[in-house]
Amino acid sequence: MAMEVKFPEKDLGVIIGKIKDALGGRELGKMVSFDQAGNEMIVTISKFGTSTLTFSTKQTATGSELTLDKEKIALAHRALKGEVTDKIVKVIQQAGGTVTA
Repeated sequence: MAMEVKFPEKDLGVIIGKIKDALGGRELGKMVSFDQAGNEMIVTISKFGTSTLTFSTKQTATGSELTLDKEKIALAHRALKGEVTDKIVKVIQQAGGTVTA
């Protein structure tokens, strides 16, 4: 099952802003960025290669649902994928989102 993220907000720009605020001065912020491309959220991990996670967004009655559609994981990141994913999930949760995998 693909990773799904739910937020009470309907505006993807607001959601990404909250995630960036939660990321704040964390070490993770030096290598992970969250950006918007149309109705998609793009998570880019840049350290010893570049990995991208692309989430599509769907508005629901209770907010927004983001679903991991595509992932391109750099060879150097494959061994650390679980660890980095856990850290990203914690930031999303701190920003007010709920994550299911």
